[in-house]
This record gives sequence, structure tokens and C-alpha cells, in this order.
Amino acid sequence: SSLICVGRRFLWDNGKKHMRHDMDLYPASFRLIKEKHKTVEMRLNDEKRQKIQVNDLVFFHNAENEYDVLRCKVIGLQKFKDFFELYSHYDPFSLGYLKGDLVSPEDMYAYYSKERIEQYGALAMEVEYLNDDYFVDGHTHLEYGPLNEEYVMEFVDAALKAGLDELDILDHTHRFKEFEPCYEHLRKQEVQDQWLRGETKFCNSLSDYYALIDAIRKKDLPLRVRFGLEVCYTSNTEDLLRKILKDVKLDFLTGSIHSVDSILYDMPFSKELLWNKYEHDEVYKRYYQEVLALIHSSLFTRLGHPDQIKLFQYDVSYDLSQTYESIAAALYEQGMYGENNSGIHYRYHHPDVGLNTELLNTFKKHGVKLIAASDAHHPQDVGTDIKIVTYNNKGVAYEKQSL
Repeated sequence: SSLICVGRRFLWDNGKKHMRHDMDLYPASFRLIKEKHKTVEMRLNDEKRQKIQVNDLVFFHNAENEYDVLRCKVIGLQKFKDFFELYSHYDPFSLGYLKGDLVSPEDMYAYYSKERIEQYGALAMEVEYLNDDYFVDGHTHLEYGPLNEEYVMEFVDAALKAGLDELDILDHTHRFKEFEPCYEHLRKQEVQDQWLRGETKFCNSLSDYYALIDAIRKKDLPLRVRFGLEVCYTSNTEDLLRKILKDVKLDFLTGSIHSVDSILYDMPFSKELLWNKYEHDEVYKRYYQEVLALIHSSLFTRLGHPDQIKLFQYDVSYDLSQTYESIAAALYEQGMYGENNSGIHYRYHHPDVGLNTELLNTFKKHGVKLIAASDAHHPQDVGTDIKIVTYNNKGVAYEKQSL
């Protein structure tokens, strides 16, 4: 018998394991595959593509938005000495050409040199488009555990059980010694200084993190695992962060606001230090000023939990619409992703599952790229509400889906 487990990032067919492959695709070709117009993807038959087999899954990532993904199955493979031979084997329609297009194998020279084509030959992947579901948890933390392979695998296992296609791991910069100077401004409050002296603070170096990442990348994992940092941004520490981050090479950098004028806003002690002392309107205004400064810094690829300031459900007396418009416009201009983060729903019992509706709709109106995230700090929280948030990002009702 054959068991096809598409949701688990691998296929078992008569006892044989079939692998998953991730490939970038230009938007025009991406759209044509989704429309089932283009059914053949052409690639150089190099070492990477030689690993592809019939029944493998291919995840085509839109080159303009890597979380806009098409899940496809390889239903046929044909190898040719060059693209001239390949073109003679298929009709132009299946290769992605439209009526009236000039069809030429020389088009492939835009992607591959003649020398490389002579060396490797050409590969035609005949693909069947399955769906455009791609479930990623874009924000998970190892914060309360060790930086070792065993602990990472607990998160990987949890992600697989949640039916995820990708797991993004990022730890707060307050775990790493290199960033300790960036937190000095918080120490003027005794309770915050005590918090920064905790055993999970500044307990590792970035070199420890890089070693772990290298070890994980050598594993043959059934889902994509990527690594980044969640950077605690303030405008006052931007110059210092810029110096530290210029040599950091990770898959992504998420910038987040966790404090307002050197006071943490999301801790058990925050009500006494911040919310009970200052006008809530002013706290919100300062928070969103810092969010805009973060975006304009150009240091980050993602904005973490954009409206987390709402977590204690304090109301404000002014209209936030223009603020949301400014943030959305800035994110779009920078090409940054905005997180739709479910963390404060299940961690702080906020009624919103992710971004508030107005902010989410404003992001969509401006064409902001969105990523789903749980803010999981423990393996058992990985993937929490991710499918709901993912469908919200698409504007599709979650309850209508067959998962």
C-alpha cells in the first residue's frame, strides 16, 4: 500500500522516502503554475537538481515574497543535453509561454551560461500543482532551553505534529553576550536590572548559535528550518545595534519594540512602572514612534508583533488609523515582512488572534508582505493558531478549510 503524507514534508510510497525541494520562481512563472497553464519547470540539471525524483514535493517560493508558496508534486522528469533539445520535446504552452510570445531556447541563457549548460545539460520537471497552503511559524524561541541539537529537535517534532511546512527559530538578543551593552538603559529600574541578571540572559555567544545552526543544517529534516534573531530595538541604541548587526549573517532579522522610554511594557511589573504612571495615549504614541524608527532604520527584514502594545487591553482615546497607514506604507517601502503574531492571544488572553482587524486590513491594502507567527517560547506552543492566522493573512475563512 502507498501512504502519501503531503502535510508532513515527505512522502512514503511503498516504503520509499521522497524528499521536499524549495525553489524560487519569478512572479510570472509562479502565477502560470498556479493557473495550471505552465506544467513544466526547466532547470539546469546540476548536482542539486539531480537529487529530485518522481513523487517528490517541490515548494515554489515567489521571488518577491518567499511565503507566497505553491506546493507541487513532481510527476515526471526528463533529462536533455541542452535546452534546444528540451524545447523540441514540449509545447511552448506547457513551458509557460503565452500566445504571441517569441519562443526561443536562448531565453535560458538569461539564467545559465552556455558553459554550464554544456557541463550539466537541462532538466524538465513535469509538475502537478496541489495547493498554495504553506504553514510557517515565523517566530519561535529557544529561550528557556539550551542551545543544543536535542532541544531544537523538540521544536522540529512539535512543528511536524502541528502540520507546519517551515519553522523559524530566533532568540532574543538578550540571550547573547554581544548585545549586553544594548540593554544598559533598562537597568535604571531595579526590577528590570534584576530581570536582566536572570540565568537565561547573556548566557551564550553568537558563536555558540552559529555552531548550532551549522549542525542543524547538516541534518536531513522533513521541513525547512531557518534561523534569525529577535532584536530589541530602541532609537537610542540604533547606532550600537548597527555596529553589532553588520557582521551578523542569518536567514532573517526581526526587529521588535519591547520597551517605551526604557521601561518594558509587557512584563508583570510593567503596570506599576509604566501603565499606572503614564497616560495610555502617550505610551501608545511613543511605542508607534519607535516602531516607525525601527522600520526606517533598514536594519531588519521583519517587524515583530506590530501591535503587541495592546496586550493589557488598555484603550486609547485617539484614532490609530493614520498611525497604521504610516506603518504599512513604511513596511511596504522597505520591503519588510509584518508579523501576524498570535502570541498575546494564548499567552495573555487577548481576544485578537493576531493583528487587530484594522491594522491587518491596512497592511493588506498597502501590499505589505505578511508572515504567521506564534511567539512560542516552549515546544508545546509551536504552531499555536498558525493556521487561523495564515488564512487571515490570505483573507480566507479558516473554518471553511479542510485541514
